[in-house]
Amino acid sequence: MNHLQLQQAALPDLSVSQISRLPKDQLAHFSNAVQQLNEWTLQMRGRINRAMEIRYADQIRHVECLGQEEAAKFRIDDGDLQIDVSQPKEIVWDQQHLSQIAERMVVAGDRVQDFMQVQFSVAEQDYARWHPLLRAAFQPARKELITEPTFQIRWVGDVQL
Repeated sequence: MNHLQLQQAALPDLSVSQISRLPKDQLAHFSNAVQQLNEWTLQMRGRINRAMEIRYADQIRHVECLGQEEAAKFRIDDGDLQIDVSQPKEIVWDQQHLSQIAERMVVAGDRVQDFMQVQFSVAEQDYARWHPLLRAAFQPARKELITEPTFQIRWVGDVQL
């Protein structure tokens, strides 16, 4: 295991137009190969990140002790190797607790929107079960958007990928 290298040049670099003209069996094989490669890449990236955490745990712990500001982005020097580490923060709000605060604000006469971002939504399965009169009241607020299509290719005959 001296040289672990992946060669992007070894992979086909087809344009959208070229892909659209592939025979259907080649299109199916190519699509499935890319999907498998994507899944493998995500899995391997997770393993590499975890391995880096283990390998440089002492340095990461040291920087984390310095404070949150320094721990967000820092560099580890390992001989002639430099590793830039980024640990972005993710803020998660307790929805139940925020809901209780919002209720108290409304009772006190405050506008919740002045303090919190409020976004209302209705679960589509609930909406579908509602009485037509109730649905009619909500209908003007409902917009159905078409998203980008995704494709999953499967053979329906004897041929398997």
